[in-house]
Amino acid sequence: MKKLNINKIGYVVGILSVLFFLLCSVWGGLFASPTLKELHFNFLQIAYPWFAFTVAGYIIGIIESFIYGWVTGALFAWLHSMVCIEKDNA
Repeated sequence: MKKLNINKIGYVVGILSVLFFLLCSVWGGLFASPTLKELHFNFLQIAYPWFAFTVAGYIIGIIESFIYGWVTGALFAWLHSMVCIEKDNA
């Protein structure tokens, strides 16, 4: 089995994480019920501690999302190379 590149997997998962963050932000704004909208945005603020409902807050949320995604992807690639790759015992 081929070894995964930690940086490539990290960047891919980081970019996907940013896309999901933006999708969730827009989706939360489309709720008609104020209670559901408030609940959704509270979940976003819990998941992204420095996120706020300003332009700077969204930029911080995007940065946080990318960092969380990159770390998750890099950790997955590292664990994959530690567990799934056969080592040569020669």
